[in-house]
Amino acid sequence: MPISITRLSGGNTPADGSDPRTFPAIWNATAQTLEDNVGAGGASVTTSDTAPADPAEGDMWWKSDDGKLFVYYNDGDSSQWVDAAGPSVAVQSTAPTGYEGQLWLDDTDGSMYVYYTDPGGGASSWIGAVSRSGGILQVVSTTKTDTFSVSDGSFQEVTGLSATITPSSTSSKIMVIVTCQGRASGGSVASVFSKLIRNSTDINIGDASGSDVQASVGAYQAALNGYDLGFTYLDSPATTSSTTYKVAVRNESATAAAFTINYGGDTSSSGVFGRLASSITLMEVAG
Repeated sequence: MPISITRLSGGNTPADGSDPRTFPAIWNATAQTLEDNVGAGGASVTTSDTAPADPAEGDMWWKSDDGKLFVYYNDGDSSQWVDAAGPSVAVQSTAPTGYEGQLWLDDTDGSMYVYYTDPGGGASSWIGAVSRSGGILQVVSTTKTDTFSVSDGSFQEVTGLSATITPSSTSSKIMVIVTCQGRASGGSVASVFSKLIRNSTDINIGDASGSDVQASVGAYQAALNGYDLGFTYLDSPATTSSTTYKVAVRNESATAAAFTINYGGDTSSSGVFGRLASSITLMEVAG
């Protein structure tokens, strides 16, 4: 703290910034004060956007791009820059180095972590404070209300029964929920199948076995019963690129009756049968 004086006796007034080796304080002629020189050569203060190299215990760093002051601190096990104002919140996609009490918001999935040292001091790590793991990040859905028929005994992608989603993280999973109903024309007996396609790859299908049809769901219609070819599947696409999920259906063979989605029976408007709706819903689940 500056020590105020009027003037040194005998007019002995050293110049500003006098050599501290010959004078115990720095003289400020303008303010007519001696400024305490204690601590000269101690901890340094650096103003920079990036942390200074080779810091020493107690050094300070003013991070000029965001106006934060840090102190270089050794906790006995490691040294790091800590926020002089107390624990801060780091918002980024990867975990920072971390110090006791610091918070980290993972901007890829919204999870919050706190850096914690166990009571014995043996280990430090990031632990979940507010986790979005398992939380729903976004929902995309498509509903199909018109009809679609297949009759040649091969899988065909259903027009209008697809949905596209762009995952926010490679660790996200996609919950796929499909409702798909229909009926063979004329009430004929036949097997029908549905399967899920991600972009151009079949997923959620059974293992290959001879001539058996690999599908997500299969059904067999007897008499006038309809078909329910809906299913649920949790996919792990491991991507942040736009991803399209599609539903394909097929009837038993080219000689079997045609299968029509959203068709509930004849078209006589008798009130006995109906027209149905199918849908595909995608939900991004935080990993």
